[in-house]
Amino acid sequence: MTPAEVAITAAFGSSALTGAVSFGVLWLQDRRRRKAADKAALHKAMADLLSRSLAVAMRARAMDEAVKLRSGLSEGVDVALRQRKPADIFELHDWMARDLAPLNEALTEIWTRDNQEGVRLANDLVNKCMALLGASTTAQKPANGWERLRRWAVGVRWTPEMIADSERAMKELAHARKRFADHARNRFGREAVELFTLPESDDEPLALEAPAREANGAAKSLPKG
Repeated sequence: MTPAEVAITAAFGSSALTGAVSFGVLWLQDRRRRKAADKAALHKAMADLLSRSLAVAMRARAMDEAVKLRSGLSEGVDVALRQRKPADIFELHDWMARDLAPLNEALTEIWTRDNQEGVRLANDLVNKCMALLGASTTAQKPANGWERLRRWAVGVRWTPEMIADSERAMKELAHARKRFADHARNRFGREAVELFTLPESDDEPLALEAPAREANGAAKSLPKG
């Protein structure tokens, strides 16, 4: 091989090596960017699931109050006098979807990005949200004619058993949120903390009290005429 051929071969070899190294660097950078984007998307989905589940709990409490306040003879009179319009199922759907739709979007992201434990805890959290909504909108069937007349006159009233079911569903949701939050902190390398920490004078976890404390205010945002 002549000196010229050696030089040309060396040049081609050097170019090929430089190209391979450059390609490898670009591939590694792209891989890191994709991993960072996946991690950011999962982090956002987890945060959204936690925040939206609490918002759903507040809407459930508002629904509870609305069922009591917007039933009975006084509600019928208000509607008849056009002081407020009748409840519209489509408006109610849109009102609930403000938090339920993002909740489901967050769950979908977790289904496609998190591990098996995260999916299990996320499913449990969403199920607890649905259970609370069900407990907050249930109505006991009148046992007799007198009960039907009473409901027509004074509206829906909850029994002690129904109140206990609603409170139990709220507590189960709070603990499901805590389990999922603990998983999220562990997933992203955060130190373990006690999420239900409160001043010593308080007995109930903050996550249980917040929806009840906000219920009356949230009820005002229900669709009205």
